Amino acid sequence: MKILFVCSGNSGRSPMAQFVMRDLVDKAGLGDKISVASAASKVVDADKLHAGIAAKLREENIPFGEHTAHTITPDDYASSDMIVCVDAKSAAQVKELIGDPDGKISTLLDTDIPWDKNGFAKTFDDIKRGCENLLTRLGG
Repeated sequence: MKILFVCSGNSGRSPMAQFVMRDLVDKAGLGDKISVASAASKVVDADKLHAGIAAKLREENIPFGEHTAHTITPDDYASSDMIVCVDAKSAAQVKELIGDPDGKISTLLDTDIPWDKNGFAKTFDDIKRGCENLLTRLGG
């Protein structure tokens, strides 16, 4: 199972979801069954993980590594089992950019996950809750 998380720029929310989900998957002992990556729903203007997102991941003891932002491609779509967007706008952008012929695109929560620059606490809480729910749905 390959999950691709998507946000508009791939420097904040989608890599946060990628690293949070990877941590949850590893702790559940499913690292050999579920792989996780992230991408942008539009052409990216930043190429690294946002410093505030990195600080919040560090604060929450979520391991993360080097991250290079990139825009979702048709190959990303084809190789992923699930395309999980952090908001409805990103989902619409992906559908406009590459389509969704296989119905792989969904959102992490029923509501949009905010870009919360005030320490990213709300962003983190929403992403963690969404990732925990997703892992439960996947049997983890």
